[in-house]
Amino acid sequence: MKKNGTGLKLFTVAILSLLILSFCGKKKTLLYPPGSSAKQIYEIGLKLLKKKKYDKARLVFSALIEKYPKSKYAPRAKIGIADAFFKKGDIASLTLAYNEYREFVSVYPYHPKAAYAQLMMGMCYYRQMRKPGRDQTPTLEAIREFKKVIKKYPDSEEATIARKRLKECEERYATHLLGIANFYFKVKKWLGAYWRYDEIMKKFPNFSRISEVYYKYGVSAYMLGKTDEGRAFLSKVITDFPHSKWAFKARKFLKSEEKKKTKRRKK
Repeated sequence: MKKNGTGLKLFTVAILSLLILSFCGKKKTLLYPPGSSAKQIYEIGLKLLKKKKYDKARLVFSALIEKYPKSKYAPRAKIGIADAFFKKGDIASLTLAYNEYREFVSVYPYHPKAAYAQLMMGMCYYRQMRKPGRDQTPTLEAIREFKKVIKKYPDSEEATIARKRLKECEERYATHLLGIANFYFKVKKWLGAYWRYDEIMKKFPNFSRISEVYYKYGVSAYMLGKTDEGRAFLSKVITDFPHSKWAFKARKFLKSEEKKKTKRRKK
């Protein structure tokens, strides 16, 4: 689902061609009545889509585009083809759906459905997201596409949906990064932990577990000899999240460090 548009386009054409061949003969004449208008063909495609007859729906929408390429229903049929792939839901179909939505945005950038197509490009990746700890490439791609919706169509309903999905994606990816950072923290690889907590704070300041990040970043900084920075973040946990377990741990850690400091002075 990367940027190799030509390859994906050829793949799409090949798949559609195979489907058309599979419906040749007597079945082909049943797709829509002879002499049907663009509107009538489009409505038949929608009915097939609702009945989850995705292959037939795509054939009908494809036939509409071929028969009435200048019709106002042709762009809608393009969306119909993409939706049919998307609703099927397997990885190959989602790849084909993404390609169709992307082509739609490219060919019809000012069409009323352009914002929808851009949103669905993000949804194609969203449907492929994996749990934190596993490959997060689809999550990162979904973030990229949802940001495009918000930037290009800020006042649309699609942008509202994109903001919600974007928040979910960012939360998932931040959780993934936190898992990596916590591993380094656990084995006392302080520099690795330090930089990964730093990345989370910079990229995802609204992360739901940011208090944990502040605490562990502060401890990591302390262990690296960055005592002023460490104290600042531990104090921030106490100030911003006074009733959290991380505030309790921060107070305990600072008290312990103060005791160590006092002992060193006495010596």
